[in-house]
Amino acid sequence: LSWLYEQNPYGGRWSDSLMAVTATGDVVGCVHAMHVPWRIGDERVIVPAIHNLMVAPEYRQGIGTKMVMKALQQHDLSIIPSAVGPLGLLYQRLKCVPLASSWYRRVLRPLKVGWQLGAQKVMGWNPAACHFPQGTPATRLPSTHGAAWWGTAPSDSQLEQLADAFNAARTTTIGPEFSPEFLRWRFFHELGPRHAAVWLEESGRISDAIILSLGPRHGFNVGRIIAARASETGRFAALMKLAEHLVRRNGGTLLFTFCASQELNQVYAELGWKPQANGRQTFLSARKGPPMTAISFNGEAVDIGFEALPAAA
Repeated sequence: LSWLYEQNPYGGRWSDSLMAVTATGDVVGCVHAMHVPWRIGDERVIVPAIHNLMVAPEYRQGIGTKMVMKALQQHDLSIIPSAVGPLGLLYQRLKCVPLASSWYRRVLRPLKVGWQLGAQKVMGWNPAACHFPQGTPATRLPSTHGAAWWGTAPSDSQLEQLADAFNAARTTTIGPEFSPEFLRWRFFHELGPRHAAVWLEESGRISDAIILSLGPRHGFNVGRIIAARASETGRFAALMKLAEHLVRRNGGTLLFTFCASQELNQVYAELGWKPQANGRQTFLSARKGPPMTAISFNGEAVDIGFEALPAAA
């Protein structure tokens, strides 16, 4: 929470967190907001992601709705990720606009996943938590598509190039604006979730990149693609193989990703990835003016990835 609010260079405030507290002082619910800089036309706008609504079961009648309404009222524009079932219907009733987004899952170690699933059901056993190591400098990876690297502590120059690469996809669409400052806080802060950057270079500069997280979720060590940039399908396919290799090498068995980019979803389709049909929805809440169109973003705007916090394990 200190990382999310106090260390956020884009106006993260404790007042953006809401708590439901009983008359006796017991906290029975919460909802948070992660501030992310977006580029909308020629203007930088801070857009919060409203997320992690949690209410104790015995208090869910009414309180959850009030917390959602209060959270949305605090901001003129906000993104709401991963709403399922009744929560998705609530956002629709509140005039939030559903956005085209897809969730993907890839099994990296089928036999190990099957064995772990059986061990969970029979013995209640879960594997030890796995995370990317801290402080790994840029390390060369074998690739047939030019220079390939990975690391968990990019240099200032590499952060600048990563920001340029991710912003290169921002042409006619609206979405998060990358900068070295944003990348450093969002992915490589000592208090935040751990991430690894994987990238390909062309003519001495980063051209394609993926930001990964890794940690325990529902009894499995799960990797996530949080941010991605694809200059063309073949290079992105090579980059994906490197990302899968790194997740497996560091103990991960599954790979997930969220994508609300029409261009990148087309690349995933060309690579044979199929969206999950699980009903999770992403919404836009715009209190002033008509809803925006041509929005494009990935997990960098919405996915905190609490499982990638070693302290949480």
